[in-house]
Amino acid sequence: MDPEQEWPEPPPPLTAQDEAQTVDARYMAREVDPRYPPREIPERYVPEPVASAEVVRARRIYAVSRTAQIIYLILGVLETLLVLRFVLKLLAANPTAAFSSFIYAVTESFVAPFEGVFQAPQTQGSELDLAAVLAMIIYALIVWGIVSLLYTLGNRRPT
Repeated sequence: MDPEQEWPEPPPPLTAQDEAQTVDARYMAREVDPRYPPREIPERYVPEPVASAEVVRARRIYAVSRTAQIIYLILGVLETLLVLRFVLKLLAANPTAAFSSFIYAVTESFVAPFEGVFQAPQTQGSELDLAAVLAMIIYALIVWGIVSLLYTLGNRRPT
């Protein structure tokens, strides 16, 4: 930089009248003030314009993906509880224990529609809970179908 270069005078201090102006008005006044050189933005900082249809589609895809993640999270929690129920019944866990009674109570409403579809083989207190296995398979298929439908509908182009 040239040390001999003349710089513009600093702006005068704000008066009471200036204080009444809004921030936007002061900003605009500074932009057009001849005492300041116009600001130049280097070209590398100027973003390329994005078509609005692309932005809308990107937001829709993001929303569909986030919704699918939430649905899969809920399925993961349910499947984990059903696996715990299956293992507890298979290992003949004490149904009066706090943990096992909690797992049985939470999963009972999810397994109830599948009770009686298969005979549950039992030996020495151990039970192969086929209703829980069937519930895990059916719920996974239902969620897979819902998420597939969600992606299909979400990736459509607007008409």
